[in-house]
Amino acid sequence: MRDRELYATILGVTAPWTVDRVDLDVAGGAVHVWLARTEGAPAQCPECQSPCTIYDHRDREWRHLDTCQLQTRLHARVPRVDCPTHGVLQSVVPWATPGSTFTLLFERLAIDWLREAAVTAVGRQLKLGWDAVWGIERRAVPRGLERRATLPSATSASMRSRSSAGTTT
Repeated sequence: MRDRELYATILGVTAPWTVDRVDLDVAGGAVHVWLARTEGAPAQCPECQSPCTIYDHRDREWRHLDTCQLQTRLHARVPRVDCPTHGVLQSVVPWATPGSTFTLLFERLAIDWLREAAVTAVGRQLKLGWDAVWGIERRAVPRGLERRATLPSATSASMRSRSSAGTTT
């Protein structure tokens, strides 16, 4: 398997995105993965999901989970769309939340570590500053609350279980 196919599989990259190239920087301690969006792929507004024209592109970079003790950096030219209702907005990418410089999987790792250790220890292990770790936590809390709202409540499930346990047929 070639490096592009390997990273496409590891990252779960799907259309309209592809892995364009992979650069190994041993001296810099990083693997750089360049993602490209298929030319002419439809774009939509991140607010209302209506089809939009692409206004321009912005170069972005995200930190991903390490590869063989090398930092993995994702790079992509992310389109900004021109929505008639919401104006010019950056498209959403499937691997990160808007405004983050970390992938969702990297943030998940950091949150898992934060459940076990202090912010300074997590920052030291991930080679991040205090503000970066707190930013990850700040973005994770609303995601967790949103996910919790979609799950059936443990209390209501427990009450249903108790109430049905006392009935006979």
